[in-house]
Amino acid sequence: MAFLTGTLLVVAPLAVLASATDAATPKHMTLTGTYQLYCPDPVETPIVLHVTATARISPSNPAPRHRFLVSGFQTRVTFPQGVASALAQMSPITGSVTGTVLMAGASPHSRAVAESFVARIPASVPAAGFNFWVPAPSATLGTFTASNKAIAVEEASRFRLTLTVGKGSAAQTRVLACTAFTNATPDFEPAQPWVGTKEPPPADAITPVIAIGR
Repeated sequence: MAFLTGTLLVVAPLAVLASATDAATPKHMTLTGTYQLYCPDPVETPIVLHVTATARISPSNPAPRHRFLVSGFQTRVTFPQGVASALAQMSPITGSVTGTVLMAGASPHSRAVAESFVARIPASVPAAGFNFWVPAPSATLGTFTASNKAIAVEEASRFRLTLTVGKGSAAQTRVLACTAFTNATPDFEPAQPWVGTKEPPPADAITPVIAIGR
């Protein structure tokens, strides 16, 4: 079964390449919230989706040289109704993401992450679209040591996604390199809310902030 043009599944924003951001000192102390993922594909139309990643720091305000835990790591992905309905006949959809989470104001400065997922799309998709979470349930990233009073957990701007759609001999696998951008990046010039028509400049990529120490 062929991939449907303009309906390619895209998931969580885990990074495989460290960004140019100095991981030792936080430069952004505001949560990013919802942002856009741009995933070019050599066969299909580039896809832009809205995602939100979160995590928790415990205790929330660790003193320098004190240890703290990062848990509750999870990304919510929303498929518009049209995309989800088109993919429902190929449900469940399986895949994996691999990447790196960056720690600002703490050590170690980065940690590799690898998660698998299964997206089961219902036959009837609500008008608000279909949400699923990667990973489910949420993951614990581990213990870190504060080196600064200000701490931020970030995702590097790029990640790698392996995606399998379809069943049996009809199954197809894609390996995609996706990049994170702000939620209103004008360079996408979307023809539809989830389909990008122009590549954004790489210099505008962001490292989403998913948790901060308070």
